[in-house]
Amino acid sequence: MSDRILADVDSVHMVGAGGAGMSGLAKLLARSGHTVTGSDLKPGRMLDSLAEVGIETWIGHRPDRASGWDLVVASSAVPGGDPELAAARDSSVPVWERPQLLSALTRFMPAVGFAGTHGKTTCTALMVTALRGMGLDPSFLVGGTLVDLNTGAHLGTGDRFVLEADEAFGTFLSLSLEGLLVTNIEADHLDHYGDIESLHEAFADVASAVDGPVVVCADDPGSAGLTSPGGVVTYGFSPNADWKVGDVVHDGWSTRFTLVDPAGRDYSVTVPKPGTHVALDAAGVLALCGQLEIDVADAAAALAGFGGVKRRFEVRAQTAGVTVVEDYAHHPTEIAATIEAARLGSDGRVWAIFQPHRYSRTAELADEFGPALSGADRVIVTAIYPAGETPIPGVTSQLIVEAVRRSGGDALGIGGFPELTRRLVPELMEGDLVLLLGAGDINQTAEPIAAALGGLR
Repeated sequence: MSDRILADVDSVHMVGAGGAGMSGLAKLLARSGHTVTGSDLKPGRMLDSLAEVGIETWIGHRPDRASGWDLVVASSAVPGGDPELAAARDSSVPVWERPQLLSALTRFMPAVGFAGTHGKTTCTALMVTALRGMGLDPSFLVGGTLVDLNTGAHLGTGDRFVLEADEAFGTFLSLSLEGLLVTNIEADHLDHYGDIESLHEAFADVASAVDGPVVVCADDPGSAGLTSPGGVVTYGFSPNADWKVGDVVHDGWSTRFTLVDPAGRDYSVTVPKPGTHVALDAAGVLALCGQLEIDVADAAAALAGFGGVKRRFEVRAQTAGVTVVEDYAHHPTEIAATIEAARLGSDGRVWAIFQPHRYSRTAELADEFGPALSGADRVIVTAIYPAGETPIPGVTSQLIVEAVRRSGGDALGIGGFPELTRRLVPELMEGDLVLLLGAGDINQTAEPIAAALGGLR
């Protein structure tokens, strides 16, 4: 695709470029022919990946560069008083927030979105795998790194754009979509929406604006309640679903199932990831393919080659008979599903190492984390990852530890990561599986744990 995404714009500066969403957008703009620069307050793998594709980046602020920019795009996490944003405004340079750029992208090329409290990253990645496996070259923007492609963003040669329709900060309200999948709707991001009713209203607004098929999970009360001017198509285990999931078989780290379409045709599907939720995600993607008149049999065959997404049930190490798996799960429903998947793929004990994400989420959902985590044999809860939030008096990870114990689980609260390695590793036995759960920096513990395991005798 030779035309630039943003007409009459040459130079674009991205503030907060180290985030998964912003770094992906930077790559799309650069590959479209724009000159892109990026800044962030701290180094990281995502920022480094921009330098690898020729995007100039820096740590900190360079407001003196503002006069050379045609447009500035800021992450939702960047405060309005940021020096680069202030300098841009002083230089009469337009300043956009991320949703405005996503709006422009989805007007530039036909877009298919994947929404829901859980599963949207995996579903987006599954759709990319399906289309690429059919010989197509879609553009995509995934909120994670695809393992087999080592990127979360790509500007393809075709005209279809596959992306996450993220409800955080109301971002998905800015998208122009020709197709939408909604996996589920549960209480999350209430710091932005205020209450569950407002969250549901936002999803309803997005669904009603789609110019094409809207596919929703019949098994989830939240998504099943959505309506669309053109009607909705459902999938799931429910006998009332339009696309029915059945005959699920868990075979180690793989999941097999049968999908029956509205005309009664059945498809055999294999996805090399464990868990009932994986079957549902794949079924939703295939149902959307069918509604978009993409060959479902070919798409289903392609899913057998799914490489997965980093931090989504990603095996980080297998050492001394112990498997270490990292997963981004940070909501009770996600955690329960991930622990279930771990049990399906392992005969040994399952350890859940959970880093709570945000004080507000911990306060809202502490009691729900208890039964979700108690599905593991042993639970260790670290200090809360603040994600920029100010601490709330009385809200600590101990609330979750106590909730797990009330649910009959074996839980321990700890402080820093060095204590985690010191307390965990001597207790591990051959056959154990360690789940590192959370959306913060819990992933940093995988290598120290693996290194310590390598020293066991």
